Amino acid sequence: MKLKEMLQKNGVLDSFDKMGFGAENVIGKLTEETDAQYAKYTWFNGGFIVHAVPPLDMLEAGYPWEEWYKDREGVFQHHILYLKKTDKCDMTFDGTNLPPEDGHPEPTKGHFWYLYNDEDASLLYTR
Repeated sequence: MKLKEMLQKNGVLDSFDKMGFGAENVIGKLTEETDAQYAKYTWFNGGFIVHAVPPLDMLEAGYPWEEWYKDREGVFQHHILYLKKTDKCDMTFDGTNLPPEDGHPEPTKGHFWYLYNDEDASLLYTR
């Protein structure tokens, strides 16, 4: 599958394993359809954080940005972030005025986000 090869090359699968999520737990349920969908995303590997950001047209159509990391207490976080509030969203993130040195990916800056922490580490659309 195209996505798995892409994520192996850019080190994302290794980062999922090092963070303790387990790459197979995140991408193991891919189908041809979801593989094609997530292959359109831009994947950012920060070593201790991974971002999967869909193209702007998909974000505006309601597809979320997903991020995985361990917080300061060592708790796994899988955030699902939307441009418009959904019923599950119970937090917000203001990315409208982030400083240039902020570590969030460029496509996520300049937007106000609605989000929730998903207890399931797998890609949202693979369930």
